[in-house]
Amino acid sequence: MIIREATYADIKEMTIVWGETIGSSNIEANKEVFSIFLDLGKCLVVEEGEKIISTACYIPYHNLTWIGNVGVKTEYQRKGIGRRIMIELLNEIKTRSIRLDATNAGYKLYKDLGFEEEYKTVVYDISQVGGKVRAEETEELEDWMLKLDKRGFGDDRAKLFSRIRGKVVYNEGGFGIVYRNVIGPLIAVNERSAEELIRYAVSNLGVRLIITPKEEFIKNLGGKKVYECKRMRKGDKINEDIKLTYGIFRYSFG
Repeated sequence: MIIREATYADIKEMTIVWGETIGSSNIEANKEVFSIFLDLGKCLVVEEGEKIISTACYIPYHNLTWIGNVGVKTEYQRKGIGRRIMIELLNEIKTRSIRLDATNAGYKLYKDLGFEEEYKTVVYDISQVGGKVRAEETEELEDWMLKLDKRGFGDDRAKLFSRIRGKVVYNEGGFGIVYRNVIGPLIAVNERSAEELIRYAVSNLGVRLIITPKEEFIKNLGGKKVYECKRMRKGDKINEDIKLTYGIFRYSFG
């Protein structure tokens, strides 16, 4: 059993491992996620007999590093493999802050490795939360949007968003990226702006899901809870303005 740096030639096999870990059959979306990780950060894999059995990836932003796609094939779980690959990954990270969204299955491991819980991030089905509201659309993020996202997230993610070819919806109070039927990030200065962007995106762009730290707000709009993770941090606190964040981007990227 060896741990090594992943290459682009590994993406297909990594996608299979990750899909099995989270129960996802969306192969193309998972391939794209791993491609982004390799373009902007790094992935490690565990090999057993030339077969990949575990993955773990990270992207370094400026002040923090985001860890995602940590998974172990089902038949190899509970053997300490997840711990081994996470320790190798953490040893490579240079920023003083590290974050991830932990599933229930991974929570204890991350806690044991020094991560502390910050808040829940919850997947909601918002496919029925429509309405006749107005918003604007564009293909590219504008400077004010990137600055607002930096305030909400606590770091500059421009290099990540340059890779995403989604529709951007916005109004005078915020913006959201619509990408593969999910809206996120959704960053807004108040609930009214956030609500208008959600209702517009559902009615006009076919959005079905949001991943949110604002559980009560989304539930009150009529969203239906699907799944939850816990956002965790190792190291220094992040200078984020959580009040602005109504939807995160993806569990893989923060």
